[in-house]
Amino acid sequence: MSYPLFDSGFTLWAADLDARLMERFGATARLLGVKSRLLLDAYYGGDSISATLARIGETIEGSRRG
Repeated sequence: MSYPLFDSGFTLWAADLDARLMERFGATARLLGVKSRLLLDAYYGGDSISATLARIGETIEGSRRG
């Protein structure tokens, strides 16, 4: 699937996600190593910020455990 070069809705969605990641993990999606493709797929797939945050959180916490 291809995505537009610029989408202000995605930009705001990603900024909100980054703010929540900063609160929870102290780092942005980029610093946590989240692939931009995952974010694009989540946004254009209709996933909420909460659902995406939960998915990223599970991945991070799972990798910390071992």
